[in-house]
Amino acid sequence: MTILETIIEELSSAPEALLLQVYNFIKVAKEEPNLPSNSSNLPRTAGLHQGEIWMSDDFNEPLPDEFWLGEEE
Repeated sequence: MTILETIIEELSSAPEALLLQVYNFIKVAKEEPNLPSNSSNLPRTAGLHQGEIWMSDDFNEPLPDEFWLGEEE
């Protein structure tokens, strides 16, 4: 069964108020320009945020046991 068929099956027994909410949600969501389906075809730009991110010098160091055990130092 496809996702569309599953949705239709679920909606067939839903109350009218819920159907209206779902319909309004779909209308708003389709207008959203940042949906993954709309932006996934855009090429990525390398170096767009260059210099805005840093990594600690001890990034690859193991974490202390207190971190994993939930104990305070």
